[in-house]
Amino acid sequence: MILLGKYQENELIKKIRKGFGSTVAYFGYVRDISDGRNVRYMVCGETQNSQSILKRIEEEIREKYPVKDVLLYHSIGKVDAGDLLAAVLVSTIHREEGFKACRYGIDRIKELEPVERDEFS
Repeated sequence: MILLGKYQENELIKKIRKGFGSTVAYFGYVRDISDGRNVRYMVCGETQNSQSILKRIEEEIREKYPVKDVLLYHSIGKVDAGDLLAAVLVSTIHREEGFKACRYGIDRIKELEPVERDEFS
């Protein structure tokens, strides 16, 4: 599942299918300092390719790991320091695969940058 917009952690947790044995989640937040500068908020804009980039990452996760469910999320709009920026949630039978799949997902999101971001202080 791919979600862009404004969600809270508890809303995302409710959307992932459970009951398989393990759910692993990564929640990333806007830092209040970046490159030595104070950050009050960021503005994240959806690009023409945002959905397809995240869908590609979801497909990669499903091909590489025995996951039962995947949820990838990125905030869109103004995101204050300390607020949720991105998330990866995976359900698996065993936790080891869940941790690996979750790590892979957030690393790929960071690598491919599915949204345009501006930082403000």
